Amino acid sequence: MRILFAFSKPNHAEAVGTGVSKEDDATYAFNESELNKALIKSGKDLDFIFVHEDIFNTKYPWEWMSYIKTSVAEMTKIVILISETTDSWYREIIQRLSLDLGISLIPNGLTLDELAEEIGSRLSAKPKSSEVAEGGGTLVTFMAASPKDGATTIAISTAVCAAQRMPEKKVLLVDFNLKSPEIRDHLNVQSDKGYQMIQADCDSGTLESSSLMKACEQLKDVANLYILTGIQRREWAEKITIEEIGHFLSVARKSFDLIIADVHTFPDQAATLKCIKDADTRLVVVQPIVTSYQSSWNDWYNSVWQHYGMKESDFKLVMNRDNKGALDGYGIEKAMGTKIIARIRNVDKGAGIKAINYGQPLYFNSGDESADFRDNILQLTAMITESAKIEMVPLQADSKSALKGRRKLFGLI
Repeated sequence: MRILFAFSKPNHAEAVGTGVSKEDDATYAFNESELNKALIKSGKDLDFIFVHEDIFNTKYPWEWMSYIKTSVAEMTKIVILISETTDSWYREIIQRLSLDLGISLIPNGLTLDELAEEIGSRLSAKPKSSEVAEGGGTLVTFMAASPKDGATTIAISTAVCAAQRMPEKKVLLVDFNLKSPEIRDHLNVQSDKGYQMIQADCDSGTLESSSLMKACEQLKDVANLYILTGIQRREWAEKITIEEIGHFLSVARKSFDLIIADVHTFPDQAATLKCIKDADTRLVVVQPIVTSYQSSWNDWYNSVWQHYGMKESDFKLVMNRDNKGALDGYGIEKAMGTKIIARIRNVDKGAGIKAINYGQPLYFNSGDESADFRDNILQLTAMITESAKIEMVPLQADSKSALKGRRKLFGLI
């Protein structure tokens, strides 16, 4: 294997060099001039090229990234290490270009040992000729019956609730709502991590668990919850393939005990189709309004899901913004042909809007106005984990009935 490392700092090169096999042919460049000479000499013969962004001090990202892409063979894997000094505007440009050019990214802030481990895992990864057999972690997919029914809020809260009560397990929350990714905004995420960091690896079938975890955000007080934010480019919803999502899910199942995927309402993109088809549990979040449960859902079910061999009973309903109207529940079940397994109480005093504006999950709201909401989320989470055969560790504030998923669905309280 022929590899070119272009790092401006010798200690970076020294660290990654320890992970290179003796059988590999590795070349090192420490400035732009040395990199240019190496590319002219053997660019088309390279299997891998790792480039630290600091190598280029006088060129814009669209110049040097395009130059690297055209200087190597089509099959050469290009990996860019983002500089710690790059501002947010340049990082955004690099992320967007990496998607268009099929370039993988390594986030900044890694120690030398972490960088060596990351590069070593990429060098040892082998393309998968077919998807890895399903198994391992449980996949729970949330979608909304109609846009803005609150599926993202429910998915985030459920992931937080599960992780808090499964301290020995790893939980992944992934934003596969490709046309309208909102988890980043809901959690006020400011870093350059996310699916764009690993998209090229998913596309080539070489994603490794370590790379997936490094692309995830983590909440300060929930260390075992990993959050993979979505791509902030809507046009990429149609470019991502079923095979790419399938490879991602196979790696995620090997890496996490519980995967919660938030997908788009409309099944016109690979992420929604694959995550719904492969899910162990399919949850449709619905509101007690006619446009949600009567029009939008039935249009998509009749035109798409039933043609994939899915029955209405293959989906379970989560009624959001519940106003405690028993007749609403019966009407929704009749219209959608499946059962409501949880009703999530509507939150008063604008707490939901405040949670989004301040980037704090609604489940963390400890006010009295959110007490029913938290209790309902715990009930839903208990049912999910029971189905996945994962035991939850109760917190001191948990009610026994909620922890066991017990609730009266249609009784007027």
